[in-house]
Amino acid sequence: MEEKWKKYIPLFVVGGLLLVGAGIYIAVNRIGMATRVGFLDEPAKIWLGLWQGLIIWIAFITSWFDKNIVLYQANNNGLWYNVGFMIGICIAVGSGAKGSQGSGRKKK
Repeated sequence: MEEKWKKYIPLFVVGGLLLVGAGIYIAVNRIGMATRVGFLDEPAKIWLGLWQGLIIWIAFITSWFDKNIVLYQANNNGLWYNVGFMIGICIAVGSGAKGSQGSGRKKK
């Protein structure tokens, strides 16, 4: 890489992070995220509950900046939405638990 371009690397990194952050925010805000203003005409069912459980971390972080985003869809059909939501949360939150156990070898 030429020397004159090396001074622009931090600018490219920051610009890329801003683009990724904006993309995540737009995706969360437009693809089935629970909001205070209901976007559904009918109650949310198991598949939307699963999706909203899977993206719980993204929703949690974006809810700091947008007070319209909530973590749980209030307009749901009850049991089946809750089942999907809990399965999604278990996958999103519990998927890192196995990796944190180490290699499995016992120390003597």
